Amino acid sequence: MHNWRPRWTLKIGLRLLGLAFLATLWPEGRALTALAHGHPAVTIGQFSLAALAFLCASGGMAVLLMGPDLWKPVRLADRWTAR
Repeated sequence: MHNWRPRWTLKIGLRLLGLAFLATLWPEGRALTALAHGHPAVTIGQFSLAALAFLCASGGMAVLLMGPDLWKPVRLADRWTAR
């Protein structure tokens, strides 16, 4: 395994991608609020939009805070490696 070091452009790009994911939460939340007030039961559209909002929020925060460290190689214990 070689020593991988991300360039500064990748670091900035990933952080901007995380901000973009978080910026999509505003329109998703507004649409979900409009859909939720119209129906007493949960529809598949409401559930899908809520799942999309959750994925954008969690993925956006992970990419924003960790950046390229999400793909950083880690050392495994000997019992987890193949012999």
